[in-house]
Amino acid sequence: GEVIGAEALVRWMHPTKGLIYPGDFIPILERDGSICKLDFYVLDKACEFLSRCKKMNIELPRISVNFSRKHIGNPDLVKEIVAVIDKYKVPHEYVEIELTESEDFKDYIVMAKLIDELKAEDISTSIDDFGTGYSSLNMLRMTSIDILKIDKSFIPIEEDYQQKKDCIMFESILKLAKALGFRIVAEGVETEQQYTYMYEVGCDIIQGYYFDRPLPKDEFLQRLDSGQY
Repeated sequence: GEVIGAEALVRWMHPTKGLIYPGDFIPILERDGSICKLDFYVLDKACEFLSRCKKMNIELPRISVNFSRKHIGNPDLVKEIVAVIDKYKVPHEYVEIELTESEDFKDYIVMAKLIDELKAEDISTSIDDFGTGYSSLNMLRMTSIDILKIDKSFIPIEEDYQQKKDCIMFESILKLAKALGFRIVAEGVETEQQYTYMYEVGCDIIQGYYFDRPLPKDEFLQRLDSGQY
């Protein structure tokens, strides 16, 4: 029932069309490479927010920021991430970089090096949407990530959990990840039954609409101020 982390999300408030969701513009930015600029924009805004709260003596949890696989191959990526964080004098442990897996095996070696470099700077890392797309056990075998975020498509949704394939798969991923020393975030938890199930099987962290939908910054601060759920 405690707020122990947050994820910086992007929404586009268009002057004439109103709110445009990421699913409508992120794929376009991924295709033309502009996603890298957006990732750093979000990191900058998150660090600015952390810095402002620190000056107001507001204690924030760690904030995670998504970084696309398009950054793979940038030899200065860690240096550029650190430069943004240090610009706002934010302690590194308040920032988590959320990575998406790559389809290319050789990229795992690059990603493993990236994760180690971030860890050396006291910046946590997580793997987003595990279980979908290009997910591979090689990612778990070859990298030293801190957190594994299991995609919501693997979260059991029926009341009778005991007979479901989803349940078997989720608990197997959970057991494997815990044995390897990773913390687990279950994404997309929406119902009390899902929450109870996650608690019973020993999931570390739960994220989803069961607690809150994405909140503007000021509403997020109100949520923190109110304490536990």
